[in-house]
Amino acid sequence: MITNKATTFGRIFERAREYLLSFEGIDEYILDRHLDHWKEDNPESVQDLLRAMLHSVCNRQGMSNAIGSIRNLRPYLLDFNPPEITEEYNGDWKNLFRAIEDNYSPPGRMVIDNPWNYWVIFCKSIISASHFLSHFSTLQEFEDFVSQFYLNEYTRLALPLLLAKEIFGLGFALACNFLKENGYPQFVKPDVHIKAIFYRIGISESDSSYDVFKAVIRFSEAINELPYRVDKLFWLVGSGNFYLEKPKKTIKTNRDEFIERIISEA
Repeated sequence: MITNKATTFGRIFERAREYLLSFEGIDEYILDRHLDHWKEDNPESVQDLLRAMLHSVCNRQGMSNAIGSIRNLRPYLLDFNPPEITEEYNGDWKNLFRAIEDNYSPPGRMVIDNPWNYWVIFCKSIISASHFLSHFSTLQEFEDFVSQFYLNEYTRLALPLLLAKEIFGLGFALACNFLKENGYPQFVKPDVHIKAIFYRIGISESDSSYDVFKAVIRFSEAINELPYRVDKLFWLVGSGNFYLEKPKKTIKTNRDEFIERIISEA
């Protein structure tokens, strides 16, 4: 049973590689560069973790445009030092909001009494993220904390759920993205493409983020591949977005066509 599953999953993984490599301009080097991108630019400190977490919070439609460059906020975020931020603003997002509003001209409007205003959401995220990360004195402490969730797909699923609860505005999907893109390739982000592929070819019980997350982890372990590599491969099948290329290379993939190919071979 396990052997058959590993063989089937391995074939699907190879079919996805072959599908992407069939497009003009895509070779093994370009593909593997994207699948192994997790090795590059990883956080080196808790301050880097906070900055990366805030980038993930902004990774939603329109928010990054309203906030602008997070690096410009360094003076108000005390070089992204979580304990200092918590102490300076007394754990109150309104104190941070006013400090930024009084000294900085952001690209988006700041309306403190509008709970849907991106700056309100962002300041709440900064304070809650700083409070959470203040529990870790070093990056190694955070890595030791994360490693406790590696036991199986259920424990791994618990960490992004925990982060979504602790960090205002992060949410499950963005928490997954934060982890997998910042040095923790054992995690995945069940986005729209991956959910469609894994559900429709019968690997996941449903197209919910919860079930697809577990399915991708099980799939990865069956074929002895890092979850990040599996995640990125099927995301590329759906998106065609080879974003690391200069200039960016986008190919016209067809997710539905790929799914039908896999189903027809079953």
